[in-house]
Amino acid sequence: MPNGANSVHKQLRTELEDYIKSQYFGKSPLLLSALSDHIDDEGLLYQKPFIESSPAYVTVQNGIETASIEPWLKDYFLQLAEAGIGVFPSPFAHQISALEAATRGENLFVSTGTGSGKTECFMWPLLAKMADEARNSKESWAKRGVRTIIMYPMNALVSDQVSRLRRMIGDPDKKFIKIFRNTCGDEVRRPQFGMYTGRTPYPGAQPSTEQDRKLEKTLARMSFPQSDSEQEYFNHLLKEGKIPAKADMHQFLQGLHESRHIPNDEDAELITRFEMQQFCPDILITNYSMLEYMLLRPREQKIWDDTREWLASNNENKLLFVIDEAHMYRGSSGGEVALLIRRLFHKLGISRDRVQFILTTASMPNKNQQDVDSVMKFANELTASDKATRFCYLTGEREVIDGQLKYDILAELLLSSDPSQFEDKDDLKFSALLSFWRQLEGFDQNINSLEAICNWMYDNLVYYRPFHELIKYCRANAVSLGELSYGIFPDLSQENALKAVSVLLAIAPLAKNAKGSVLFPARMHMLFKGISGVYACANANCSRSHSEGGLTLGEVYLSDGNLICPHCGSVVYELYNDRRCGALFFKGYVLEEDSELHRNVYLWRYPGQLMDHRMKEVHLFIPTDDFELPAKQGKNAIKPCYLDVKSGFINFTDDSSAGKSWIRKLYYCNYSAKGRPQIITFPTCPHCRHQLSTSQLTSFSTRGNQSFFNLIKSQFQLQPAVPGKDSDPVRFPNEGRKVLLFSDSRQRAAKLARDMSDASDISAARQLFAIAIKTMEEQTVEQSMNTLYDYFCLAAGQRHVQMFHADERTKFAEDCASALNNYNRCVKRGRDYAPRFTIANAPVQMQEYLLRLFAGGYNTLYDSATSWIEPTDQALFDAVDALEENHVTVTDEEFINLFNAWILSICDMSTALGHTINDTVRLKVRPKRGGYGLDKDWEFSKVIREIMGWSDGNETEMAWKRVLKEAFLDSAQPDNGKLYIDLSRVKTRYDATHVWYKCEQCSELTPFFLKGRCPSCGSTHIHKMESDEYEALSFWRRPVADAVQGEPIHVIDTEEHTAQLSHKDQRDDLWSKTEQYELRFQDLIQDGETPVDILSSTTTMEVGIDIGSLVAVGLRNIPPMRENYQQRAGRAGRRGSSLSTIVTFCEDGPHDTLYFNDPIPMFRGDPRRPWIDVRSEKLLQRHLAMVVLQEFLAEKHMSLDTVPAAVFLEDFLDSFKNYLASYSVDKDKLLLPIGVVFHYSEFADELKEALDTLKEKCHAHPELFGVDEGAKEGDAKVLLDALYEEGIIPTYSFPKNVVSTYIPDMHGKILYEVERGLDVAIGEYAPGRAIVVDKQTYQIGGFYYPGSERHNGQSLTPARAYAEDPNYVKQIISCLECGWFGLMEENTKQCPFCGNNDLKITREMMRPWGFAPRNAEAIPDVQLSEEYTAVQQPLYSTLPDAEEMKLAPGCKNIRIASRTNQRIIMLNKGSDDKGFMVCKDCGAAMPGDDISVLNDVNRPYKSKYARSRCRHGNSFNVNLGYDFITDMLVLEFTIDDKVIDARRNDNPWLSRAAQSLAEALRLVASKKLDVEFTELVTGYRLRTGAEASYVDIYLYDSLSSGAGYAVSVADAIAELLSDMKELLISCDCGSACSKCLKHYRNQYVHGMLDRFAALQLLEWGVDGIKASPIKPETQINMIMPLANILKQSCCEINADSEITAAGPRSKKKVVIYPAMWVEPHATNTIFVSDAYIKYAKPYAVQKILDNI
Repeated sequence: MPNGANSVHKQLRTELEDYIKSQYFGKSPLLLSALSDHIDDEGLLYQKPFIESSPAYVTVQNGIETASIEPWLKDYFLQLAEAGIGVFPSPFAHQISALEAATRGENLFVSTGTGSGKTECFMWPLLAKMADEARNSKESWAKRGVRTIIMYPMNALVSDQVSRLRRMIGDPDKKFIKIFRNTCGDEVRRPQFGMYTGRTPYPGAQPSTEQDRKLEKTLARMSFPQSDSEQEYFNHLLKEGKIPAKADMHQFLQGLHESRHIPNDEDAELITRFEMQQFCPDILITNYSMLEYMLLRPREQKIWDDTREWLASNNENKLLFVIDEAHMYRGSSGGEVALLIRRLFHKLGISRDRVQFILTTASMPNKNQQDVDSVMKFANELTASDKATRFCYLTGEREVIDGQLKYDILAELLLSSDPSQFEDKDDLKFSALLSFWRQLEGFDQNINSLEAICNWMYDNLVYYRPFHELIKYCRANAVSLGELSYGIFPDLSQENALKAVSVLLAIAPLAKNAKGSVLFPARMHMLFKGISGVYACANANCSRSHSEGGLTLGEVYLSDGNLICPHCGSVVYELYNDRRCGALFFKGYVLEEDSELHRNVYLWRYPGQLMDHRMKEVHLFIPTDDFELPAKQGKNAIKPCYLDVKSGFINFTDDSSAGKSWIRKLYYCNYSAKGRPQIITFPTCPHCRHQLSTSQLTSFSTRGNQSFFNLIKSQFQLQPAVPGKDSDPVRFPNEGRKVLLFSDSRQRAAKLARDMSDASDISAARQLFAIAIKTMEEQTVEQSMNTLYDYFCLAAGQRHVQMFHADERTKFAEDCASALNNYNRCVKRGRDYAPRFTIANAPVQMQEYLLRLFAGGYNTLYDSATSWIEPTDQALFDAVDALEENHVTVTDEEFINLFNAWILSICDMSTALGHTINDTVRLKVRPKRGGYGLDKDWEFSKVIREIMGWSDGNETEMAWKRVLKEAFLDSAQPDNGKLYIDLSRVKTRYDATHVWYKCEQCSELTPFFLKGRCPSCGSTHIHKMESDEYEALSFWRRPVADAVQGEPIHVIDTEEHTAQLSHKDQRDDLWSKTEQYELRFQDLIQDGETPVDILSSTTTMEVGIDIGSLVAVGLRNIPPMRENYQQRAGRAGRRGSSLSTIVTFCEDGPHDTLYFNDPIPMFRGDPRRPWIDVRSEKLLQRHLAMVVLQEFLAEKHMSLDTVPAAVFLEDFLDSFKNYLASYSVDKDKLLLPIGVVFHYSEFADELKEALDTLKEKCHAHPELFGVDEGAKEGDAKVLLDALYEEGIIPTYSFPKNVVSTYIPDMHGKILYEVERGLDVAIGEYAPGRAIVVDKQTYQIGGFYYPGSERHNGQSLTPARAYAEDPNYVKQIISCLECGWFGLMEENTKQCPFCGNNDLKITREMMRPWGFAPRNAEAIPDVQLSEEYTAVQQPLYSTLPDAEEMKLAPGCKNIRIASRTNQRIIMLNKGSDDKGFMVCKDCGAAMPGDDISVLNDVNRPYKSKYARSRCRHGNSFNVNLGYDFITDMLVLEFTIDDKVIDARRNDNPWLSRAAQSLAEALRLVASKKLDVEFTELVTGYRLRTGAEASYVDIYLYDSLSSGAGYAVSVADAIAELLSDMKELLISCDCGSACSKCLKHYRNQYVHGMLDRFAALQLLEWGVDGIKASPIKPETQINMIMPLANILKQSCCEINADSEITAAGPRSKKKVVIYPAMWVEPHATNTIFVSDAYIKYAKPYAVQKILDNI
């Protein structure tokens, strides 16, 4: 299969286009023809690919030999290299430089590309450092102490580094220690390392026997294999460094059994915290948050004492501090890490010169001197260097190919070559290469093998101009094909140049040397996107209209930029369709008060276009020319309505204007489904008359993961197989192919893993079904559908296909082996195959696929004209005879026709297939509406009765019913009172030549018609399918046909790799789920396991976690920053592979759209300059507070993490104040960065004040501190938590505003703990929402914290302790006048916004303590009806003091303030502001304000003590929310009420302007700071003062620590204001679009965004000018679309030079003015705001009519 760059891109493109055509437009020929010319346009679904080649670094032959290091050290490294322990004899030049510089004692900053061997740049110096001390300072080496700290930003990297150390220092063959002692002396101590993180077993002040026994069991299970295959697996793991490096594990475990944590002197690794607390490791690997804890707690004190003593023992001793992935430290959190390092120095009592730092990072800017300066400044600040410290800055030496040109290649030769020949099979590839090169001078004509020609090219390509330039352009630089073709062939036409380049790209990657190194390892970056919906002009007479099959639409658009059609001025709406038949609908919105649908109603395009009004979505059917209403209609009648395409008004009652050219007749039905009152839709499709399920009418936007899956599947299959894995189909069914996927949210990664595995399994099931059915048809004895599972196993066994999950996977594998053996025995004996498995034996997942593919209602085998069901011959004879006995004579053919119609209807309506299949399986396939199966007194469908002409009580009908029941139906096993098809009486058919029929009315396909009519809807418009109709289904049909022809079937196993699954308890499991998946992704598999093919991960995988080498990476969205992209893309590129691919699927937001349109900055933009904030007063105060508090408590033998806050405040506060007053901050110069102005006295005063306030709070609310009457031992809040919550100490390492969702197994043990920040969790994990974890779907259905049910007497009421705790449930007061609200505990008496004194207590706010799944179990996807609720705009309820506000530079009406410690309240008020019902006893919860929402909800936890159902008798109604403190930037716009209309309720302009300007501020501020826009949160509020009104637009940091980003832009406010103006002016849309203000985080306000309103507000703020009057001709264009509507109400509009409205009583002038203005007044004039005309037309019409 050709897999060169060009063909790969083309195949991926085709795959996506085919999928979109068949899945979205297959049923609607009109749209297919309107769009198919455009679908392959560049820039719609894809962009041209970019090519990049990895940088080539200079290697130094025998580099260790020639390095300038001491001879003994050279010898040491050469021995290590010879032993193969992490050292290479010929390393990269920068690795040698690092070793040389480090041994000279210099600080290092290594910034070389991904895959350039950065780790060696600190590992080798570390090996050298230890050997130097052990050899040359024996006394010093004998002492314990930390010699090296390796600090990582995240746990995953720590485990990865530990694996490396195990392979080097702890190698199982003890080579390292032999060489070490050989070099340093036989008696020297063995170096030891230890990992100290949250994952290190296990927390606690002392060891506990129970915990030790658990840990002992886990370590034993893994270290002592029990069988040969376990031994083989163990050896693999040992090689990968996954086994702890203990000298004698057996002896260690014996000690552990008796709770002795004592290492052996010969251990390389210390495993437990207690070992390290007593025996300090030489190398400590940790992360920054654990380092903070270690500095703080007494239990780790010995580690620091030993280190301090070791440092003091010899002035030559230096601590080596390695900071890997240094670019991860940015901004304020980076600043807090830099201050943490100062606290470490302080703890050790050393100065900066006693520490040597090595920083490594993948990407740092290095274009000019300013770049280098910023990197040096960053390195100095991060490492607490107060005087400029020199860092040896290594960026890697690149190979140079200049000056090597000898030959050119004529364009003719390139143009006459076919690139696909060079990408073909080896022999063809060889002859193509020979004939190409033989025509060129300099070629060695004696070459006679492919290998030889590839080796020759490796040495010679750079001499030929086109190849030379290709290599120069692409090395370490992503270049688009367009740039390459123009750059290398400027004289050729664009088309020819592209062709020539594709030949170069086919040849260049083949050049490799004898060692397998590739000269041009190419990476291809590809961008794709889906469609964001289809929109159509409603005017059938539009100049760009499209017609097909009796249906006409105006111009069709693939983006939502146009509210009005630019060709004819008519309204444009989004199209929805019934995905079964392809019928089209317009989707719009009506106001709730209009939802009775009488008279003229305005059809809105978006839901939020009017401020305070609720909208309902409405679907309007677009009929074909020959559409007729059904003759008989029930209660949900379908009725006509009339849309005025010029104005967007729709008349639901009056048909007097029907037939006019500007009126379009549509149909509606005033029906809303249960539980979805906000949508007015149809219960059955008016076109095909099928019942619609809740989600059946859908938009055309490519939702879900299917399009992405198809791209990735192609990317996966186009990879070449991995040599050595291509001949063992049982162990490596996919021959070693892999793809690593990235998403930017855990939930997206989790859903991706679920959806992709599911899509892969179902597509393999389709293929296997077809093969199995074909085999069954070939048997001499007829096979019924009941044996289908047996043949399915046989087909899978013959093709080595493994599928299903968990235990069912094992069962299926056994069944396949057994079927295969049975078959082979039959063949051997020459007997017919006798199947032994039936559907009843099949795994549940197999039964589910059977139902999905024959009765799933959507994408079934019927829908692709692949397979169908018929009676078996025996059943057919029996039935035809029985009918005859009942005096009904039919031919076999007639019987089959009716039988087919009946099967179609009962599969669709009742999923009634298979009486041995349990209904719990059906729950996974179809929503349970009317139950499953047929009643005992079942009826034929109306359609069948009508076609057959049967009326009630018809004898023939009765006979048919009796016969079908006897011949084909049976009761369920066990009996549930329903009947189902007995599968042993029917057979499945597969015949590629069978003629299928298609109905024109309902679009259904059928293998037979019934009396010339469609068996599904009864229409007579039915025809034999044409070849192009089969072709339209090729997306489904082709893979099935290929598999039947013998093509391999690929089942692709995708697993989730996110923090959700890294929850593990090291006592129970050595590896978390993610680590197990990593092993399987590297093809390290145990018996019964199969490899993981695709890992779906989040950002964690960007950084160097070692998961083997890859050639394919997929991104589910454009990542937030270019470093993210470059690191993800950098994961692709395996040694020796010629082409790696990176596929990015772009989302809809402004971010993805921006980079889809111009990917260059993302692909090759320079990394941002690093900066950390060590100047922020706030960070310094927190840092110092931490030091002073720690030292004070240490003197009292107490610790921040154990002393109760109340005890400290009551008993020690006064003595602490004295300590604070006498503390000398100057005694350690290193504590504060030099040159920082820090006022100690101010700090001390503020700290005292903060602690006094805390003490008052403790007195007023002892329950908040867990020390009220009746509080239990252990409830008291510790000082650390209390200080953290007030922001008094550093916050980065203890993210407290975090809450988890707890996913239990069937017995109630917690399987997964999924953490999230509260700001996100109260929306994403709110009750009613669904989350996916490890491919299972859960609906959140309550609040729970593990263990709360085990408290004394609380097994039935674990939630009560929280629901009655004022920390969790807070009283809220609010002002009914203006909507302000705040916390009751702040004692506000008067509304700070509008002065109202009458404040009311409103619904309480509850802070979640933990979320849990509904009924504590997973839920099948089809049964899920997710209830979405969103977090409100963050509310900020305090007022700035007048003196804080300063006039912004150059502005008339904008004042600005940076405010610290502001309280923000985040709320989720449920759907429709109804809050949530929460049971105070068991914690069950659902959205709504009525107890009935909890009716079917059980406890959200499982406990053997709580078997009974909870009645939820003790429930209350709350909002979810929490409050926190942060810093913010406030821009206050003063609104002059005499000039500007500031009424909040009647004028949509002000809120639109404020909301849009706030969004603009967020987008430009994040760009200015170079942070992700999600780091900043924005909001606005309107206030009314005595003299004026105010709009406050505020910006704050989303991390509740208040990192100071928002405040830091205050100084650049002038620049920001001009950037905002630029952003708002530069777009070309009509109000707002995804290129300017819209993105996925602000979906709920899309309807309110309006860049023009924002611009007007901005210009008022800056220059004090109001919007200029609207030009007369514009006013005329605006009013004319309303003329027809007004005319119906007897009002004539005339517009010559001015507009007049004449009614029955009077005639007046009409003026349209900008909504920003206060409404003008003049006699005989009606003033209409332009906002009404744009967004609220009904009000404009009303206003004119009221005045005439």
